[in-house]
Amino acid sequence: MNTMGSMALQNLDQVELICNLTNDNPLSDFVDPSAACVVDANLARKAGILPFGWDRGVFCVAIARPLTSLGESLLENLGPVRLYRADAIDIVLAQLHVYRHKPNEPSKRFGEIALEDHRITPETLTQALKVQGEAGGKLGQICVSLNALTAWDVTEVLSRQTGIPTVNLLREGPEHAMDPLLHSVWKLMDEKTWRDYEMVPIGVTHEEIVVAIENPFVGDGRAHLSYLAGKRVRGVLTGRRDIEHVLAMHYRHEELMRSRAQLLEQNPEDSAVKTITKTQLVWTAGLVLSLVALMVWHLTTTLSVISSIFVILYAVLVGYRLWIIRKGTMENNEVVITDQELAQLDDSTLPMYTILIPARDEASVLPVLTQALERLDYPKDRLDVKLLLEEDDESTIAAARAAHLPGFIDIVIVPVGEPRTKPKACNFGLQRARGEYVTIFDAEDLPEPSQLKKALIAFRRGDDKLACVQAKLSYFNAEQNLLTRWFTAEYGSWFDLFLPALHASKLPIPLGGTSNHFRTEVLRNLGAWDPFNVTEDADLGIRLTKAGYRTAVMDSVTYEEANSEFVNWIRQRSRWIKGYLQTWLVHMRHPRVLRQKLGWRGFWGFQMSILGTPLMFILNPLYWFITSLWFMTHWQLIPQLFPPGIYYFGMLNLLAGNFVFTYLNAVGAAKQGNWKLVPYTLLTPIYWSMMSLASWKALIQLITRPSHWEKTDHGLVDWQSVHSEAISGAFIKTRSQSA
Repeated sequence: MNTMGSMALQNLDQVELICNLTNDNPLSDFVDPSAACVVDANLARKAGILPFGWDRGVFCVAIARPLTSLGESLLENLGPVRLYRADAIDIVLAQLHVYRHKPNEPSKRFGEIALEDHRITPETLTQALKVQGEAGGKLGQICVSLNALTAWDVTEVLSRQTGIPTVNLLREGPEHAMDPLLHSVWKLMDEKTWRDYEMVPIGVTHEEIVVAIENPFVGDGRAHLSYLAGKRVRGVLTGRRDIEHVLAMHYRHEELMRSRAQLLEQNPEDSAVKTITKTQLVWTAGLVLSLVALMVWHLTTTLSVISSIFVILYAVLVGYRLWIIRKGTMENNEVVITDQELAQLDDSTLPMYTILIPARDEASVLPVLTQALERLDYPKDRLDVKLLLEEDDESTIAAARAAHLPGFIDIVIVPVGEPRTKPKACNFGLQRARGEYVTIFDAEDLPEPSQLKKALIAFRRGDDKLACVQAKLSYFNAEQNLLTRWFTAEYGSWFDLFLPALHASKLPIPLGGTSNHFRTEVLRNLGAWDPFNVTEDADLGIRLTKAGYRTAVMDSVTYEEANSEFVNWIRQRSRWIKGYLQTWLVHMRHPRVLRQKLGWRGFWGFQMSILGTPLMFILNPLYWFITSLWFMTHWQLIPQLFPPGIYYFGMLNLLAGNFVFTYLNAVGAAKQGNWKLVPYTLLTPIYWSMMSLASWKALIQLITRPSHWEKTDHGLVDWQSVHSEAISGAFIKTRSQSA
């Protein structure tokens, strides 16, 4: 007899007989301990019930008398339930066997068992209980986050507490791995569902499926699998990393393919797997041929028109930057989270938060990474940190495994495969994310300790259309040399003026490469990052806007290492600019569609931000060369390129453009509180020449190696000189500037 919800059975003859019990066939032989522990032992005894398994999706419960109101309340949220009749003495004996303690004797708690087994000290237990009292959470996971227990320690303590047998999948592996019956069980649910239920199948017969589970107190997964398979399901205990290992081995190929091709399959028009389409090639070829024909017809007039167009366009871009200065300095354009709001946040309500940290050849920064994560003001048992390491990066993998990383950090090995890009690694890690929200940090990042909480408050303030919250970036080694001073001032103008102004104006925001926080499901549904785009962050910001979502900028800072070496800086900057050009080509495949999705304001904002940024630096050396050529040769063709009105526009670009960009960097540095950097912004034109060099390199690579990822080397700063006190002071300074 199947029943759902509230049950009141007055006649036991209506209930199926479980078996003809004899001394050789006790009720305890029928009981799956992993099913019995779904209901609290003491309450089950009071209600006179004994859950003993799942069969065909139905929760099976033995009773000796009609259900009381307590029994009904215990079973009403457990899905379909089938009741079986048994003698009261047999139920009591089975309860003694399964629950491992006598009636009216309190069951041993997790912490008591861990103490008895000498797995933790009394001091550690006190500390863990204090954390649990303040922030909630499971005691076992708290102990793991404190590095007091391993995940396997938790499994063995739970086994003693519940009587459920264990299986070590890291050592033993699932039985009958090649069994076609087991393969058919895997097919019953997809990878995400197995992960959500925190279980994997390890054995199967024609009558029963055996699954390894992490949490024995929740039975939804076993009930669902039993329903799908039409069989009994029995659970055994294992560790979270054991389950993760089996899932990783089983879905390795599929995960790699999804990390490369999810966006390409879901929305190929948004993928940069092809830099330029056939239609764009035809238009480009037509434009080039038309220009050649016009120059053959009348060279001077054609060059004059082309020059005039570029001068006017440059003037428009300068005006756009002036508007940014006004918008960025006169209005409060970012989401401000107060200390009072942070204090009112109830830690026990905080969800799981995933942090993706892609790292390659980053062994030297692992100690700094660990310190930065430990500083985060967020319950560590609800941190799901994925350290994404490339399979052939043996030195970083070895260093990570030897570093005794905190228990909330999982090392995820990303299989070798093209393209070798950061977004592909992030896509791989995203498939294993357990958090409701997800963010990215680079390995050398030092995020503000309260950043996750601030992002969470920002999301709760907004509606479902707020899909991303971008934190601001700055550098902790700003005064290392002249290059880092320029770089820091530029970041100040970008993250404290430019992006907040775009946010306030409801224009598309090209995201930064780190410290952008997402709703995990939105990110997955959007196809995540484009692994073929070398500025996947900027591209994702545009795709979010096209899909109808919003991005906000919040008053939280992440400190990074400013690139302090010229060649390394050129590699990094040329990749960024190449990615902006890639992004523009991808989203301009269908200009009319883009305009419809972004609106006119968004469409022109896209042109100014994504195309305008690299275009200015590409044009600069051309006009520098023409100006220099005039002073050296007085070639009479040059004045003809600049009709009187255009000439004055060009002069305005030279004077106003220099002033605007110098002033923009100065204001950006001042707004971050880096007043010492302001004098160095007077030398910004030298910095522009470097950016122009990187831009032309980017333009060449866009044609020759569009998806090639030029790795930026980190660890060029002396890490011993980076003191936590100095960083804390920087956070305080930034907060006071925001206030």
